[in-house]
Amino acid sequence: MVDERVKHRVEPAALSPLQVEDILTGTQGQKQQDDPLFLAVHTDSRTVYPDFLEFPLPLVSDRLKALLEKYMPGLEWKAAILTDFQQARQDVYWVLHPPMVDCLSAQTEWYPNDMLKRLILRQGEMESSVFRIEGMIEPHIYIHLAVAESLLRRSFTGIRVQRVEMEALRRMG
Repeated sequence: MVDERVKHRVEPAALSPLQVEDILTGTQGQKQQDDPLFLAVHTDSRTVYPDFLEFPLPLVSDRLKALLEKYMPGLEWKAAILTDFQQARQDVYWVLHPPMVDCLSAQTEWYPNDMLKRLILRQGEMESSVFRIEGMIEPHIYIHLAVAESLLRRSFTGIRVQRVEMEALRRMG
């Protein structure tokens, strides 16, 4: 998730929920899928361009994209150009669109308003090293432990890694 300790993080202009859904599901047709996404930003001398942005879409830097591609070579990417018209500056980020995985444990706990209270994932092989969880409102990106360790060994900025609970395996017999 985003590391909130990074102050003066670049903030792209908001997109409507419908635009976000179109981009993440790829429903806008192949031609538009190949076109880069242009997002306006306002910066000043203190603005920081971290390696991961969560809003309005999950966006990663070139460096982070290169690392994630080592773990997930088949991941589809869409370029997102962050454009500051006043400073005449453009920076390339990439929309991270990981596969949805059905891995919620029955032990996961929810608040009455369907917001997540306590996340617990099912044990078993997760085929994907980078994924989102099917059936969740929260837009978080989940990564395998090997990816997390690889991230932490490098000097990426703006990323906070948090451990996720796995269900306890019951012993049979």
